[in-house]
Amino acid sequence: MSLNLSPQWYLDLPLQRKLLLWFAPLLLVTITITGVYSYNVASNEIVSKLTLEQAGSARQAIDHLDYIAQDALDISDYLYLTPELQVMLKSDSTSDSYINNDSILMINRLMVTRPYFQFLTIYSSHFSPIQFNNKGLSSAISFEEYKEKFDYEGFLTRKKIDDWSIEVPNHSKSIFYGDTKNKLLLTKILKNDVTLKAEGILILGIDEKDIRRSYSTPGDKTTIIVINSDGHIISDTNGAWIGKPVGELPYFTRTIDLPDQIDSTIERSDWVFSHAQSALTGWHVLVLQPRADLLSQLNRIKWITIVILCLTFVMSLLVSWSVASVITQPIKLILSSMKKFQKGDFSQQVGIQGKDELGQLGSGYNIMVRRISQLIDDVYAFDIKQRQAELKVLQSQINPHFLYNTLNTIAWTAQKNGEHTVAEMIYSLSGIFQISLSQGRDFIEMQEEMKLAEHYLFLQKMRYREKLSYEMELHPDLVSFKIPKLLIQPLIENAIVHGLEPLTNDIGFIHVSVAPFEGHPDMIQIEITDNGVGIPDSRLRMIQEQLYTEQPHQTSRNEGFALQNIMNRIRLFYGTEATMEISSMENFGTRLQLLLPNSKR
Repeated sequence: MSLNLSPQWYLDLPLQRKLLLWFAPLLLVTITITGVYSYNVASNEIVSKLTLEQAGSARQAIDHLDYIAQDALDISDYLYLTPELQVMLKSDSTSDSYINNDSILMINRLMVTRPYFQFLTIYSSHFSPIQFNNKGLSSAISFEEYKEKFDYEGFLTRKKIDDWSIEVPNHSKSIFYGDTKNKLLLTKILKNDVTLKAEGILILGIDEKDIRRSYSTPGDKTTIIVINSDGHIISDTNGAWIGKPVGELPYFTRTIDLPDQIDSTIERSDWVFSHAQSALTGWHVLVLQPRADLLSQLNRIKWITIVILCLTFVMSLLVSWSVASVITQPIKLILSSMKKFQKGDFSQQVGIQGKDELGQLGSGYNIMVRRISQLIDDVYAFDIKQRQAELKVLQSQINPHFLYNTLNTIAWTAQKNGEHTVAEMIYSLSGIFQISLSQGRDFIEMQEEMKLAEHYLFLQKMRYREKLSYEMELHPDLVSFKIPKLLIQPLIENAIVHGLEPLTNDIGFIHVSVAPFEGHPDMIQIEITDNGVGIPDSRLRMIQEQLYTEQPHQTSRNEGFALQNIMNRIRLFYGTEATMEISSMENFGTRLQLLLPNSKR
């Protein structure tokens, strides 16, 4: 009892519509998945490309900032080591020290050649403040006021001799009167080069806008933020976050205090970002761009993809319908022909071309119709007689070439060696004729068949002299087993003609054994092995294919034709239970194994 879960309306549909019913959803799903996948791949590629560009921008910004910072540090070191400034730092702090004019000129030259340095101020208790302002828009506060507003004495006791900070006049104390510009300050301790005692400080100021111009590009929507090691923002592309702590930035999943926490807390689903840090200053550069703004550039690709999906789906439906028609049309032809055949028209043939499954179906149908017609026309008894006649012909076949060579060999041997050898050869030949005739019997005992084969091998040994030897084994339990006569001798002849005759120097050897098949007591194994030239792989495959072909190939009498005749005979006697296996290795020999049912006859 079978369980059919398909609804009746589906079962009643034509095959063409069933195919379309399966193909249409499959095509729609496949095309949709392809489109979504393509869109995701494109978006990921763009994000990856932008990430690489952002990493390059971050690295480039770090390089520009390092260049400015290194220049500032070089200037401060240079001034710190100048003899003129060291003389002033070593002067008596109780007296009003004279400021060397050469020192002022040197500072002026340094500042003029570096326009991005806005001002330079030196405070010390040994001399009056030294000031320089590139733009001349403001002046620094006095030394006393600086000490009052800033921790001058505390700064002198620091272990680190330089420090970077940001000055935002609207939010913090300012060193300059009336200056409203944001400035990046380098504050450096000036020490006595002999006692290494801190004697003053040098303040070098850089306009934040000059720093911003070094890393930003006009019109670029990318946000770049520069953060110092203390977690305060010293510059950004919009100037809106300068001086604020990094925790106030709206880009993180939780509040952070230090820039080292950026990578683990930034909202990655909303922002595409890159983060780099300067080995010179410890500053961090954060480059960001909203992911939504970036993916909005893909809207055109998305709509193009949707249009392509729709067009592809429509085209796929048309193609599927056409393909289904190509598949079902030959089937319809066969169905129409079958209906006519059922009504008694045995001349039906379908004209389906090609070697694909449909072509093979049509060809098989045509062959079936012809065979059925032939079976109807032929008489069963006549077919049996024809097969019996064919069997008699096969049984009576004796190779004329073999008889000719044997008689020549007998004549030559008689002239060469005398009557004893001739007698043996004639005896063997007569034994072959006697067993072959066997009073018209179709089956003979295995010992008789082996005796016939031994007579044949003896004659061939006489023919080839010292170039042929043989060995025969017959299991005692199979002495009386009956088989079709002349079954083993043709196999031996085939081995000699095609395996041993081509040998030039080696001695040919044939081993014949008959025994129960190991592991299968209901089967008998006949095995013939030779050490001849073997069979090439391509030829061996062709012979193996021919063995189970019903119609023999009408070619020259070769090993394939002889073995096929043997296979046809055992198929007539034993049916499909009998098998023949051939294995061979070129230049090493061939083994033929014949398996027959162990039935009582």
